Amino acid sequence: MHPAISKILICPFCKGEKPILEPLFGHSLGGTLWSDTKTIYPAMPEISMVQRCPHCGKYYFAFNVESKEGDADSDDQGNLTYEQIKEAVNQYDQIVLEQEDEITLRLLFVQIYNDTFQREDVVHDAQPTADDKALQRKQVLRLEQIWDNAEDLLRAELYREIAEFEQATKILDALTIDMPFTEYMASRIRQLAESGQTYAFRITYKLTEEDFRDAEHQESESYIPDPSPKHIDEDSPF
Repeated sequence: MHPAISKILICPFCKGEKPILEPLFGHSLGGTLWSDTKTIYPAMPEISMVQRCPHCGKYYFAFNVESKEGDADSDDQGNLTYEQIKEAVNQYDQIVLEQEDEITLRLLFVQIYNDTFQREDVVHDAQPTADDKALQRKQVLRLEQIWDNAEDLLRAELYREIAEFEQATKILDALTIDMPFTEYMASRIRQLAESGQTYAFRITYKLTEEDFRDAEHQESESYIPDPSPKHIDEDSPF
């Protein structure tokens, strides 16, 4: 990744300015995808969809605010800590959000929760309290309520991550296995549910020609990694 002149985000609450990363270009070599949809491409980083204003401490959606070109390089992605995403959720619990924004917020909470407490291949220094688990559960159940076109694989996975193993299995049992990726994911989710595991797992599946063909016919929002050249290469774990 080559950093570009920073983008300046303008807080909608106090009009304070925040320089943020705006990469010129990158590639997906060495990228990682997890079961909660989190992705990391070291050479193609993305900013956090929810940002904290360094001036007033309020949270806002990065792509819904006024911005302008900066005058210096920046590598700040604006990633939130677990305590900060809890603050963001609390702030927006008092506001009626557009569906897309609320999905973004709730799913980001799930991902940061997993970063903090239960992500495969990550050493976690803390254990979730009962309150933490209740808050995680609240986000997943709210996603289930508002995310009309969520993929069943993702629904099953999120239920598994809150230890609702029976519900996760029930969704998998009703699933149509029509792609190799679907079979891989369903098998992995079921295996972990049966063993009582809740951690978000790293996806090590490689796309096949059949996946590429079938992905073209997917009408709903897909849980499968985007099979475009910028996401797929020989060394990609997908």
